[in-house]
Amino acid sequence: MIFRIRHLILLCFFLFFLGFLILPLDHEWVQRLYGQRIYPNIAAANQFLWSKVPFSIGDLGYAIGMLLIFIRLKQFKFKRHIGLVLTTVFIIISLFYVSWGMHYFKTPLRVSRKLPATISVAHLKETTQHYAHALTALHQQISPDPATAVATPLETNALLSLATATMENSSLRPSKIHGKAKATLFPTLLSYMGFGGYLNPFTHEAQVNTLQPKLRVLTTACHEIAHQWGIAAEDEANYISIKATTDSEVAVVTYAGHLLAFQHLVNSLYRTDAEQAKAVMDKLPEGVLENIRKVRAFWLKYQNPFEVVFERSYDQYLKANQQQAGIQSYSLVVDLLVDDFINQ
Repeated sequence: MIFRIRHLILLCFFLFFLGFLILPLDHEWVQRLYGQRIYPNIAAANQFLWSKVPFSIGDLGYAIGMLLIFIRLKQFKFKRHIGLVLTTVFIIISLFYVSWGMHYFKTPLRVSRKLPATISVAHLKETTQHYAHALTALHQQISPDPATAVATPLETNALLSLATATMENSSLRPSKIHGKAKATLFPTLLSYMGFGGYLNPFTHEAQVNTLQPKLRVLTTACHEIAHQWGIAAEDEANYISIKATTDSEVAVVTYAGHLLAFQHLVNSLYRTDAEQAKAVMDKLPEGVLENIRKVRAFWLKYQNPFEVVFERSYDQYLKANQQQAGIQSYSLVVDLLVDDFINQ
């Protein structure tokens, strides 16, 4: 009986996976059926099960899984166990897409907004200058000393609660979905991997690397909560994070959002017109520059030879899931920010 049930379950997963590979995925169908009807119920179930747990269930599950793999590795016989391994991988991939991964096949925001293939350097410069002026004004409002970086006394849990409240109060939040950020159990590991956070696609927990500078903790938490909402594309999650934080009535949150936007914009401007980018940077208060340096110094501290392996692996994962720019898709938020600015 158990044998038959197991094979029936496997057959269901196989049929789903076969249909996934063969049938053309219509973006509108994914948006209407999965995004608006199926996923909100999956998200609500995960929120009910895990949101009250003070630590990351997903991280714990990954740790136990890796431990079991390590223990069983010594007993692994290729001919005897390869079928079980392939079946397990097949089921995990299917669960990934059922639970969350189908969001990769929704209509991209840049397509629905009909963004041009390229943005002009003039528009990029204007948008970068706009955010530079806003950053300067916010810095003057928060810090009386122009040479002092903006900081917050809030501890980790308070920061994550502030980010959660920011997203909960955002006008962009889908009406049926709520989010909550959690600290990852393995922040040092994530730092060496080069990750500020990630969404667990099975438990829907928004994991945040809380070792990074506090202002970046805020925007990263909002980015991961955007993934909880069903925003899969990295540029769109960055965009939602920036919009939610810059619209906040809490000054330090607004500053954090403007800082993230500016860093993406000025990095893009450097690649097209380094002289103009330097001119914009030279006009910033020393305190703003210090905030930027803190983020750079943090990631430099954790640079290691294996980081490139993680980056390339994640790059391939993104490309396999409809994000042709791979890891560079994070920076495509620049196109959305420029489009907002020139059409405001």
